[in-house]
Amino acid sequence: MHYLEKPPSPPLQRYLEAFWQIEAPPSFANPAQEKILPDGCTEIIFNLADRFQRFHADGTIEQQPRVLVVGQMRQHVTIAPTGSVQLFGIRFKPGGAFPFLRMPLHELTDQILGATEMWRDFSNELEERLHHARSFKERVRFAESALTQRLQLEGDRAVELLVERIIATAGCRSVAHLARDIGLSKRQLERRFQISVGLSPKLLARIIRFQRVFKAIEENPHGWSNVALACGYYDQAHLIHDFKAFSGQNPSAFLLEQTQMSAHLTRKHRTSFFYKTKN
Repeated sequence: MHYLEKPPSPPLQRYLEAFWQIEAPPSFANPAQEKILPDGCTEIIFNLADRFQRFHADGTIEQQPRVLVVGQMRQHVTIAPTGSVQLFGIRFKPGGAFPFLRMPLHELTDQILGATEMWRDFSNELEERLHHARSFKERVRFAESALTQRLQLEGDRAVELLVERIIATAGCRSVAHLARDIGLSKRQLERRFQISVGLSPKLLARIIRFQRVFKAIEENPHGWSNVALACGYYDQAHLIHDFKAFSGQNPSAFLLEQTQMSAHLTRKHRTSFFYKTKN
């Protein structure tokens, strides 16, 4: 499996974390399922090869559309390829998708929808250009051009500022304290966060802290207690509670079964400066 990532050019840097691409041959497809974890981002994903399947908790299996809008996720999603893999993704910063999607982001929370349902002209035209692109670099250029034309609204600067501070403090500082720092009440920010981000500030902070665990494991290989302290958890039990909430498993079991795609899509492997939080 081959993973590529590229940061956006101005003026999209305010809104996007990165463009990314994953490719794998048909031999990669197997019965193993991939767990994709919450990461605090909304994404638009173009499937340029064989479809993926999504496995729901009730046992049903759903074939995924070719173009997906992936809202904020509060729990893991389980998917599997059915053949060759060629995904191209547009990953927005928390709050960054709102000026493009032009709808309250809480309406997309825990949703994976076909982009044509809400964004038909944009997705159809861009999908065709991505199919005919000769390289990842060219796909990024096509996507940036389409997004720049789409950008007409301003983001919520107060929300963006709080997002930046949540990430800079690795989700470990009280949201109430951060809200006071920028001169807004916690209640005001809760409402505006739901519209622009799709999550509460507290839940975004939990997700950012949870994603730090994957890097901390490598830096603290001698026990989960050290990892918990390094990531700002009260203790090991607190870490395990959050890990189960977001992945459905305890940390040891998840890491034993973790697949290539799931690993590539954790923050540990991202190159974006925006997500290089403090240790």
